[in-house]
Amino acid sequence: MAQPLPATTTYQRAGAAAGLSEDEAEQRIRQLCLHLEFFASHPPLAMRPLSQGSTNLSYWVQTIRGEYVVRHYSPDVTGVCRQQELRCQHAAAVAELAPAPLCLNNHQQVLISEFLPAGQPLQLTAARIDAMASQLVRLHRLQVQTPLLHPGRYLQELKSHASGPWQEAQATVFKQLVAVVLAFEQMPQDQVLCHLDLHAGNLLWQEERIWLLDFEYAQLADSSLDLASLLENFPLPSEQSQQLLTRYYQQRNVGIHPAFLRKKLAAARVLYQGFCWLWYLALPEGRLQAQSHLQRLQQVLQLWQAESKLKTT
Repeated sequence: MAQPLPATTTYQRAGAAAGLSEDEAEQRIRQLCLHLEFFASHPPLAMRPLSQGSTNLSYWVQTIRGEYVVRHYSPDVTGVCRQQELRCQHAAAVAELAPAPLCLNNHQQVLISEFLPAGQPLQLTAARIDAMASQLVRLHRLQVQTPLLHPGRYLQELKSHASGPWQEAQATVFKQLVAVVLAFEQMPQDQVLCHLDLHAGNLLWQEERIWLLDFEYAQLADSSLDLASLLENFPLPSEQSQQLLTRYYQQRNVGIHPAFLRKKLAAARVLYQGFCWLWYLALPEGRLQAQSHLQRLQQVLQLWQAESKLKTT
């Protein structure tokens, strides 16, 4: 539940984490494909690494039948149900929100999906704000049986995986995080199917439409967490941020006072940055990214404190 590490490719991130060179990572994917029944009658002719993902090996694979995305999951990733990921992506694909998942092999830890040949990482320009709001509303209307995210439990789980000694300053920030979680969980919840990892690496622009990738963390959660991830990952001017929120809430028609929504969203931005901070602390190569998210976390904590002082009625 975090942004990709910058200026690196998938095989450099996930491959290096597994102790693999570029050639070794490609050879691993090639061998996996040769052992998968899916490719039995049309073995790979060409492949190349893709740029999304922080802990998985993701490759474009071409055969005589077509083009595919092959994702090989890291065995170090815990707490992710691949069947749940498959269900969520399939539902999104039926709604034409995501590329279709074609094959999940739990034994080999591989998911094969449709490849979008003209897809480009999303640049959330002013002209695409309405399209982003519309696609998010469509996602949030999907009915998929998934577990419910409990933010407090998830923070504790992430903390338990964080590497290195726990410093006093970190403990102070985590205590503030817990306080925000408690406040957030007391607010009326708008539980929908959330993606929970909305950044440019997981959003593609193709044929004048926005497509969602990587449903690894998708589950039932409060809708504000998806909005928070968008606002935190795309540095929009305030006018465009407000346009995104206005379009979203107009279509959802949730009937909550705008001032209360602002307070809730402020808390969700804190939680999202807290998730990212702790997620990167668990990665051996994630220290710089963890520090970056910690700095942003401290900023949104201040914004939350300011918003909490405003009346919600």
